[in-house]
Parts: sequence; C-alpha cells; structure tokens
Amino acid sequence: MTSATSAVRPIAPIDLAAERAALGSALHEAVLRVLDSGKYVLGPEVEAFEREFPKLHGVAHGVGVGNGTDALWLGLLALGVQPGDHVVTTPFTFFASAASIALIGAKPVLADVDYDTALLDPAKARAAIDARTTCLLPVHLYGQLADMRALRALADEKRISILEDGAQAHGSRRDGYACGALGDAGTFSFYVTKNLGAAGEGGMVVTQREDVAKAMRQLRDHGSPTKYVHTRIGTNSRLQAIQAAILNVKLPHLERWNERRRSLAARYTSNFKGSANVAPLRVEPGVVHGYHQYTVRVRCELGRDAVAAALGAEQIFAGVHYPSPVHLQEAARDWGYGPGDFPCAERLAREVLCLPIHPFLSEADVDRVSEVLLRVAR
Repeated sequence: MTSATSAVRPIAPIDLAAERAALGSALHEAVLRVLDSGKYVLGPEVEAFEREFPKLHGVAHGVGVGNGTDALWLGLLALGVQPGDHVVTTPFTFFASAASIALIGAKPVLADVDYDTALLDPAKARAAIDARTTCLLPVHLYGQLADMRALRALADEKRISILEDGAQAHGSRRDGYACGALGDAGTFSFYVTKNLGAAGEGGMVVTQREDVAKAMRQLRDHGSPTKYVHTRIGTNSRLQAIQAAILNVKLPHLERWNERRRSLAARYTSNFKGSANVAPLRVEPGVVHGYHQYTVRVRCELGRDAVAAALGAEQIFAGVHYPSPVHLQEAARDWGYGPGDFPCAERLAREVLCLPIHPFLSEADVDRVSEVLLRVAR
C-alpha cells in the first residue's frame, strides 16, 4: 500500500454522513414533524423515547434530560446522595463521571481498574468503601459493562446504592443485564458520537425504581411536581423534542448497528492475534459488547503517541480515551490523590488507542488499519 495521503481515503472514528444517508429522509421528516407540532420541550416525542429506550434495556422507567452529565449528577441526587457523602468510582473514565459527584458536594473516592479490561475492579472498590460511602458509580467503559453482579452484591452487603454510567454502553449487556437493570439507576448520554447519538446533546436516567423516576422528573424541572410548586432544588434539564424525534428514528437501528460493530471488532481482534505490541482489551465472559470504542494497548518502544501520529500520517485517525486519569487532572487536586496511586489507570492512560469503529466501516478499512498499526508498532 502507499503512504501518500492523497492516494488513500481517510478512515475516521465516526461517519455521520453515511449514517444520514442510510436513514434516508426519516431524520428530516422527524424534525419537520416537531416544528409543525409546536411542541419543542418534552411532549409526545420525548414521551415515546422515554418508553422505548428503557424497554430495550429491560428497565421500567426512563427520564430524558439535557445531556449525559446532567444525567449523572441529577441521578446521584435522585438516589439521595448528599454533600459530604463518599461515592466510589473509577479513575479511568471521562472526567464527568467523577466531577458529577463533586458537583453536589460529595467526595469522589477512586478505586483502580483492572488492567486487562479498564473496568472498575470490584475488590478495589470494596477496599475504597468507608463509613461515609453511600453510592458506587461504575463506568461501562468503551461499551463493556462492569461486573454488575459483583458490584450489586457488594452494594447490598454495604447497604449503599449504585448509579451506573452507561454513556458508552447503549444496548450493551453482561450476564443478560443492561445498564440500569442491576443498579439503582443508570445514565446515558446521546452526544453526537455515541452509538445512539442525537443532533447535539441529550441524556437519560433509566431505573427500575418508581421513586427514583419520580425524583428525576422533579429534579429536571426545578424540583417541581406541578407548575409553580417547588418541593426541592432542581434545575432546568429537559430533553428537547427535536433531539428525541431524531433518537426515535435511530433507535430501531441500534441493535443492528451494534451487531455490525461486534463483527468488525472480531475482525480487528483476529488481525491482532499473536502480537506482543498491540493488545486488545479483554472481553469478559457473558458480555455483549457495544464497542463504542475498539481499544488496544500499544506496548512498543516507539510509544502510543508516536504510533497514533504515524497512523494519522496515513490518514487513519485513532483516538486516545483517555490520555490522563481522573486523579491527575488539575481539577481533582483537592481530592487528595497523586501520581502512582492508581497504577493500572496510569498505565492504561499511557497505552490505550481507540481505533476507528462504526457501523459503516468496511472490512477492508479494518484490515488497512490493522496492517498499518502492526507495521508502525513493531
């Protein structure tokens, strides 16, 4: 193959143009339907999405909010987390997972991840629980669910709640359960790049608990059970009707799109078999992976960043999610952690590389990415 950038088609992590083309006129019709209705905030499109998205995940209730971060911190409030409480979560995630805890005045207490999966280690979560802990916040990173059976047993033993961060786990399952089914609630983001993405921002809290759903509906609307009656402090975070209409169009395609991602991921894994320098994260038994990201660990003398740059020079655009663990961010300084506290998270931050994966990628694209990566990572 040639490395001349003008001679090859770029391979990107997402292809929204191909997605729009696959959906035909349905998106335009959905947006126009909302504009013609004049019902722009909540309304029938949101109500329909709040029925169907939780149903796909085997969960009774869904409450749409403005974005995934709002789903996290409002979800914590709905579960009764208070200022001064401790909430145990992972140091290897997008910063919002931990920041949502701090936003309500609780303390993020971090526990290291398993190096081979990048998921919260239940044994280390147990060790992080203290007398002030009221909640666990596992993150279903890259589309693989954390060990919810172990975490549920731990939470029940300690009499604390669980809020699952499923921002990257639309349609994913483990041991037959989806996000929100074993936890007290689960949160989702519908940001543009997600497996199920809006045309902007959107979020949802799903739960089996009617009391949590009721609290969420109040919290997203200034703590109001009825108009001009405010029984608690809330905020304005309501899913917009146009975003819900777009999500309603895409939702019936989610399972097929995820299956395509799994097929491409299997091809990547086969291509990397036997490599000492490119090691995919381990998929645990019982997992139906959503592959929001296909992530490998780059372990070669050249180093991950130089490998990523070499891929970019050949028009292959990989991502690094995430280049710094939570506890080493400036905003986390007051939480009392420092370098060396979470060695697995820190090593993963140096090694992980997320390769292009989306439903409209071809097998030839996967083979090209694999071939170039193996060559430059020698």
